[in-house]
Amino acid sequence: MNVALHHFKLVDTIFKEGTLTKAATSLHLTQSALSHQLKELEGALDVEIFHRQGKRLHLSDEGFRFLKSAERILTEIKLLEEDIQNFKNGKTGKLNISVQCYTAYHWLPSIIKHYKTSWPDVNIDIVSDATRRPLEYLLRGDLDIAIVRTQMVNTKIKYEPIFDDRLALVTPIDHRLAKKEKVSITDFENEELILPLYDPSYQDTPLFESLIQQHQVNLKSLHRIHYTDAIMEMVKAGLGITVMADWIVKPYLNGTDLVTLSLPEAISQRTWYAATCRQTPAIQNFLHCLKLHFAGKLTEESARNTANAV
Repeated sequence: MNVALHHFKLVDTIFKEGTLTKAATSLHLTQSALSHQLKELEGALDVEIFHRQGKRLHLSDEGFRFLKSAERILTEIKLLEEDIQNFKNGKTGKLNISVQCYTAYHWLPSIIKHYKTSWPDVNIDIVSDATRRPLEYLLRGDLDIAIVRTQMVNTKIKYEPIFDDRLALVTPIDHRLAKKEKVSITDFENEELILPLYDPSYQDTPLFESLIQQHQVNLKSLHRIHYTDAIMEMVKAGLGITVMADWIVKPYLNGTDLVTLSLPEAISQRTWYAATCRQTPAIQNFLHCLKLHFAGKLTEESARNTANAV
């Protein structure tokens, strides 16, 4: 059966308009072209779709059955077009994100809350498995946004600075280093150090660990643990000390016996980037909210203003 989409539109329009003349005008066709298409359809189906009564057309039983299918198909096509347009405009869809080396996402709910004031139908998922190898997940298409501090040279990836942070030393309040005004690399001598787990395939031995090696500091032990919560619990229990980004540590300090100490700026200052392979409105909208959050400027009004500007 050789039936095309324009045949469904044809029958639906003729039924709604009632005459070939009005239907031709609605479809921007000549009456001759419309009549030809109708005959083409009736020939393909070998049935009469409309009964002619003067200038008026009335559906046959077969035509009525065809119309019911046309209505369903055209409605679905319209919904499909709207969905695709919404995806293109960033109004619907799904964003997969991850942060390199960290499994703490306490900062994310406030961003999602403000993001959804303007884009309520975009779902945001955290891909926790990607924390150790976010750029590889990004290149595979399993991530939309990777928040990273190291970069892989690849022309498919775009890096955009999002925020700067500083590494901080975290110790129990009764630790020997807790009352020091300044901490140096040599102060880590014979300490039990607990650090986030990273993937050595990125060829990124963090600067802090490199300096420990350069200064020949002998640690009592070095533990690498994947989960941020577990690291902080071990430090609370007096099982070691850790060095972690200030924005990650902050919520763990409330109501605890933990203290943070500043490290030398040359060691601690870092820049984080949003890595993307695609530039869709949904991604750009989220990146804007991300920047506002870390700049301390994220409000419902700012989110709405971003939506209006996109």
